[in-house]
Amino acid sequence: MAEVGFDLKRLYGLSRSKYGVSQVRSVLLCFTDVYPGERPGVVDVARAGEAWRLASHRPAQVLREQLEQHGLGEYVPVDQKDQKRKPLRPRTPGRAAVGWALVLLLVVFQALLGILDLGVGMVIGGIGLIVGWLLPVRRLVYGRRPAPRAVKVAYVLGALALSYATASTGAVAVMALGTHGVAHIAYEETGTGSHGTQYKQCYLDLPDNNTEQLRTTGACPAPDGTAVDAYYEPGGDSPLLPVLADSASMERAGLVWGLPAALGLGLFGYTMVASLHGLERRPARTPEPTPRSLPKSKARFRSRGRHE
Repeated sequence: MAEVGFDLKRLYGLSRSKYGVSQVRSVLLCFTDVYPGERPGVVDVARAGEAWRLASHRPAQVLREQLEQHGLGEYVPVDQKDQKRKPLRPRTPGRAAVGWALVLLLVVFQALLGILDLGVGMVIGGIGLIVGWLLPVRRLVYGRRPAPRAVKVAYVLGALALSYATASTGAVAVMALGTHGVAHIAYEETGTGSHGTQYKQCYLDLPDNNTEQLRTTGACPAPDGTAVDAYYEPGGDSPLLPVLADSASMERAGLVWGLPAALGLGLFGYTMVASLHGLERRPARTPEPTPRSLPKSKARFRSRGRHE
């Protein structure tokens, strides 16, 4: 009964319900030999199914398999949805490798979006990781089978951690690839967003005589003409916009970005390793036997005999 999902604690709790005694009796009659000489019928199978729905936590397929093993398969109703449902695909190492490779591409894509735009990286990248669970992991790795709860929780937490790290990806990229220098506050302007909201944008006069807007929106931290430390990409045509930071801020930004990124990648690594359990190995195809050709000596001997 434990394989079906019935244990003593669940049966005891079920027996205290209104119709629990009859349901427990039907469960014992279907899956045990407590009542020798009695064979369960359609009503008992129906009661056992209702008890399973109330007390068990196992999939319905397990109940059907156990009923068939006990010789009660003729009483199991045929589910029309199961007949129309597509068969589950095998869980092979090749399909798992392709699925996780696609998830890795989505993680890289989210990081690139975070470098270009903070909001787009967090929103579009987060949606991409959700799609990564529904398509590559759910369909390719697990073949439309339900994944363990620990794997789901680890994937969700990893996606949240990577989305949080995306907020600092652009700033860290500017600090790592850009140049540190002393810029000056140029001016501040008010713009209108796509939803009609007003926002303020600060502009900097960079040491290379270019004027660029800051990576983040908001009011300028100081009056116009004030000297500030900033990291920027020289040339004025880089997608990496300048950020206000000094040399000491680089370590703090690295920690703010590195810790959630490492946590997210670690959780994804655990999810990948946990999903590899239970993979099916496809048997190697044996080549069909082909008729052996006669040796050349025997072929010559037969040809001579025919001519003679």
